[in-house]
Amino acid sequence: MAIVKKASNINIQVANNYTSLSKISHEESEEVIIEALKENLELSSQKKAIMQGFGKDSGKKAEPEKSKLLELKLEKDSFVPLGIPDFKGNKENDKIKFRILIKEGTFEKLSFKIKNEGTEIYTEEISQSLKAGDIHEIEWDGFSKDKIYDSTLFINDELTAEITDGTATSQLNLSGRCKTEWIDLKIDDHNQKIDVTVRVNLKDGGTVGDNPRTHSFSDLEKMSLEGIHLYWSRMKTRTKISSDFVTISGKEYKVEVNGVNTQEKSMDDVSLVYNGSDKWMRSSNPGSVSGLLSFFGQFAPERIVYNAKQHNEDRDFTLTSAHEIGHEIVKEFGGDKYSYGHEGSSNPVLQTANTNPLPASGEVNVMEYYSDAYYDYDRTIASEKDVLGLLWCSKLKINKK
Repeated sequence: MAIVKKASNINIQVANNYTSLSKISHEESEEVIIEALKENLELSSQKKAIMQGFGKDSGKKAEPEKSKLLELKLEKDSFVPLGIPDFKGNKENDKIKFRILIKEGTFEKLSFKIKNEGTEIYTEEISQSLKAGDIHEIEWDGFSKDKIYDSTLFINDELTAEITDGTATSQLNLSGRCKTEWIDLKIDDHNQKIDVTVRVNLKDGGTVGDNPRTHSFSDLEKMSLEGIHLYWSRMKTRTKISSDFVTISGKEYKVEVNGVNTQEKSMDDVSLVYNGSDKWMRSSNPGSVSGLLSFFGQFAPERIVYNAKQHNEDRDFTLTSAHEIGHEIVKEFGGDKYSYGHEGSSNPVLQTANTNPLPASGEVNVMEYYSDAYYDYDRTIASEKDVLGLLWCSKLKINKK
């Protein structure tokens, strides 16, 4: 038995209930509209409810809305959140700048909006009367109305800028990329807290020596990531350091840095080696060093070594990881010489320490070499200058669409 309906149009109107029961129901058309005029529309299933588009444009992001009456354009396409200056102290744009062009008509009031996947996160009203030919500039500091900045919203192409009077609307997609692809940045300006994620590429460098391992690769990986968090964060938690924070435009911010081990959009890879032999092995990480120093760097293995026979090696390996991974960080904003020369405390080629005594008090820089003593663990930390440099690496380049 079968029921077949064929017609140019079928219109079914039911005053009360309409029930259709079948083992399998298949309906096909160029367009389907299901509309509940008064009450709820309920779709339910004993298993999955799947709604999926298969057209050639089904995976594309919707094109921004355009208007014949007004137009929104991007003026300045790069900025650094909070305007953090570069390594040389040069000022950076702390705002994303837009231009509104009135092409036709007169507008007594306009609304500038930033939306995250359609949800409004920031709005600013323009009460100035604007007529055809007028140009109005407007700026946005990248923060939501809740004073939150999140670089991933730009990277993941989730933001839209919009100018509208409620009828005429012009939109602009805000997608971009950080200067450095291995960093994500989130700022809570209300609580003056900055969260940084750095993606590292830690690989299993195997075992040296015949003695059984006491630490697996997972153990070494965990300690390396702990080192990044402990020595690169400035969270006002150090009892022997009174200034473990950063100051930006006169405001103190706590900075928490966390590492994630991945091969996607990550730093140059470095191996974690377990050395069970009696002979101490040196760690080094020339990484992506370039220019003349790359000639000498090619002879230095990219490895962080766990010397199992050394005293207090867990703590030393954690600090060493922060130092060696730190080379990739400081190179990114300070250059090869600044990184490989340990910020002026060593010979960039020979890697020998210059005269640089350990400070008697205050901070000990995790990236420097000291000529008379080893690091004081409790006072060792990435300098404020270097942490600000790390934050600067999140500088955004906005695509003009």
